Amino acid sequence: MNSRWKLRMALALVTMITTICSGQGPAQAVQQNGGIDPALMAKANAGNPDAQFRVGAQYELGAHVSKDAAQAAAWYRKAAGQGFAQAQHSLGVLYELGDGVLADPATAAQWYRKAAEQGFAPAQFSLGLCYVHGKGVPQDFAQALAWYEKAAKQNNSDAMLNLAYLYHNGQGVPKNETLSFDFVRQAAEAGSADAQFQLGMDYYQGEEGLNQDDDLARKWLQRSAQQGEVAAQFNYAMLLKAEPAKVYFWLSVAAPHLAGQTKLKTMELRTTSAARLSPAQRAEIDQQVKVWRPVEEQP
Repeated sequence: MNSRWKLRMALALVTMITTICSGQGPAQAVQQNGGIDPALMAKANAGNPDAQFRVGAQYELGAHVSKDAAQAAAWYRKAAGQGFAQAQHSLGVLYELGDGVLADPATAAQWYRKAAEQGFAPAQFSLGLCYVHGKGVPQDFAQALAWYEKAAKQNNSDAMLNLAYLYHNGQGVPKNETLSFDFVRQAAEAGSADAQFQLGMDYYQGEEGLNQDDDLARKWLQRSAQQGEVAAQFNYAMLLKAEPAKVYFWLSVAAPHLAGQTKLKTMELRTTSAARLSPAQRAEIDQQVKVWRPVEEQP
């Protein structure tokens, strides 16, 4: 793998709005005028750990309430103390970031471990990442490998991609480019936008022993682009030169997130593709760009 290699460094946050709201029936629906649903709050106050986690997640995200990381930590701690793995992991993330609590990598790693030992894949990945960087625990690539493998067996794409990184660099294992690439492919298939971008570029450039294949390059770059990977959006557009409408769309989506010479080049190419469209076509695409949002693939 070359300089395009991207290691997934971000923590795996699991407190998504869809997680918060899923499984709630009409009686639990969030009030339209804002605030936490009284039925949910009643359950949380009664000691229900799932409800406590959901209340904490709403405070962390600022969903229907003012964003308040300290309140999020307090509610996560209540659920975490009852062994609720998602809350343990989310509390660990707050300690890792120093968000609402004092930054403490050792405490973050402790909470990750509690959730990881229960089999919670995002926590297994996060604990592995701690071992890679020696954050809150001694640096230990063998331990990182073991926790990544546990998470990867549960189809965690972040763990798969980081396993690829370990095999690529020979950290904790003998260097093995074949196995590294296999993990990149697995991560891409499991929904990792980073891995999809990597795989798409490998097919485009004919690297890693692959035959150059524009069709497969487009397939993987498109999947990555749809998840919001800006580099994939740009490179996917470059493979669509015969389709000016799509080129104009993807360069328009990518441009606000670029800077310097890359942005100037993008705007130049966008102008060229726009010249091949009618005013009505451009107006329609501009409206599509305004409402476009990335869609995260679900494993």
